[in-house]
Amino acid sequence: MDDNKKILMLAAPLQGVTDNVWRMAQHEVFGGVDAYYAPFMRVEHGDIRRKDLRDVEPERNAGITLIPQILACSPDHSLMMVTALKEMGYNRIDINLGCPFPPIAMHRKGSGMLAYPELIEELFKALGNVEGVKFSVKMRIGWDRNDQWRDILPMMDLISPCHITVHPRTGKQQYKGELDIEQFEAILAASTWPVIYNGGLRTVEDIDQVTHRYPTLPAVMVGSGLAADPGMFAPDAKPEDYRRFHDLLVEGYSNQLNGGEAQLVRHLQDIWQTFMPDIDRKLFKAIRKSRTLDQYLSASAAALASAQ
Repeated sequence: MDDNKKILMLAAPLQGVTDNVWRMAQHEVFGGVDAYYAPFMRVEHGDIRRKDLRDVEPERNAGITLIPQILACSPDHSLMMVTALKEMGYNRIDINLGCPFPPIAMHRKGSGMLAYPELIEELFKALGNVEGVKFSVKMRIGWDRNDQWRDILPMMDLISPCHITVHPRTGKQQYKGELDIEQFEAILAASTWPVIYNGGLRTVEDIDQVTHRYPTLPAVMVGSGLAADPGMFAPDAKPEDYRRFHDLLVEGYSNQLNGGEAQLVRHLQDIWQTFMPDIDRKLFKAIRKSRTLDQYLSASAAALASAQ
């Protein structure tokens, strides 16, 4: 990357991956991230999920810049989450208008809300009255049309966002299909607020291409690329660094999860859905077939050794 540019590197929130254990391990071993965005907080059965609150506890995220994120939903539930985060000491909160997964979006939350601008207007009016908090927004270009952002962008004035992070796909596309660069450029031209690019950034070279193409970008947000290679911002990373990163994940989840060995193994297996995607499929299958922690540690050690 061009050292003459001050482009901030932001870690995108990935549900089930970039929690506090992952964040602290990435920061300790590799670094290079200017701010981490927590996976979205949500309200279920009238209460904020306890695991979401635990994930953003300041003591679990010491030494890093963490921006908690709330799932865009009703004003009442959103204000409930904002109030809880303010009480924890947070004065920066991200609003998720990007989650594409049908169980979320079909309930008019996340990117599903983009098809209902009246709901977003109601939400932004409520959040705009909150004192002591600056908001940012992470969004898609639409839910089922690639131009639905046009109805949403003028409403940003209600919350005066720090920035708007744009993933140039619709929610219905999820993570498939072409990135709609034309629509991203239209947003970049139309927005009176800083715009950040997110989507398809798998390598440092990908980031270089985007930042050279759009020199006014204040930052890029990297998700799947950083989950696949947590050392992507550490050019001198060695194989032993990846082993240490993995050891910290095992240690952290061993201390944090309370569902026993089976839960620990399942969670660690899930990490490999995004981590080191180019390993041999036989090694990946051995990880997935592990039923005990010893089996998992043996299989994961073989996978990590293969990447040397």
